[in-house]
Amino acid sequence: MKTAVVFDCSGTLVDVKRIVKEIESQKFLCNHQTVDIVDKKRGRVLVVIGENIPLLNLDPDMPMRDLLERIKWRITYCHPPIFKGNILKDCKTKVKELQDPANILNRFNIETDPGYALICDTVKGRIEYTIATGGCLFEGVHEAIEELKDMGVEIYIASGDSKYAIEKLSRLIGIDKDHILPEAHQHLKRDLVLKLKRKGYKVVMVGDGTNDVPAMLESDLSVINLQGGKVSKKALDTADVKIENIGEIVDIVKRLK
Repeated sequence: MKTAVVFDCSGTLVDVKRIVKEIESQKFLCNHQTVDIVDKKRGRVLVVIGENIPLLNLDPDMPMRDLLERIKWRITYCHPPIFKGNILKDCKTKVKELQDPANILNRFNIETDPGYALICDTVKGRIEYTIATGGCLFEGVHEAIEELKDMGVEIYIASGDSKYAIEKLSRLIGIDKDHILPEAHQHLKRDLVLKLKRKGYKVVMVGDGTNDVPAMLESDLSVINLQGGKVSKKALDTADVKIENIGEIVDIVKRLK
């Protein structure tokens, strides 16, 4: 039987540095998954900025609303009910609020391009958190991908991260551009798994977050990678198999074939 493995990115293939700033308190949060923050309040959305922008060169006093009106962005996770039009109603939050976590991220050596995101309350029309992310490949990623390729496994990446970040990752590890699904919310990940199953593939979904759960539930085998030490409880409870290193996925797939 044909086999396909669908990988999430952040926390699964990439050891992520995620800098989250809570605007109201002006504090930075540690060890928080963005989707878990969204889940804490109805009407919240995770907005991913979908293009490479010279963020640190922008006027810090520019309203975030003005920036969002000029660039591509996408909701990749939400806690319904949401009111998308209210995202652009926040006229108080400035670009500086996003530059602050970006400046902290710059202190780290990262392999992936930086990614930026916001968490918005779409009921009140307010940006509540700003996020900067970047990271390095987990040890064993290159070797695992090459071994899976040698076995004839089809490899996909489905991630809520931005298009330019996932395209760079795909180049780093040698994944075909038509096998990536960036800026993917949880239902798009699930739909990819279902599409592959309809094509006759046995599908393994490898993730670590709440937004991976629908795809994990539809897969033939769901795997959670604990390598980064920070995973969603929902994903942990859903996974059929838990691994400590991404390299373990090779033997898991061998047992399926």
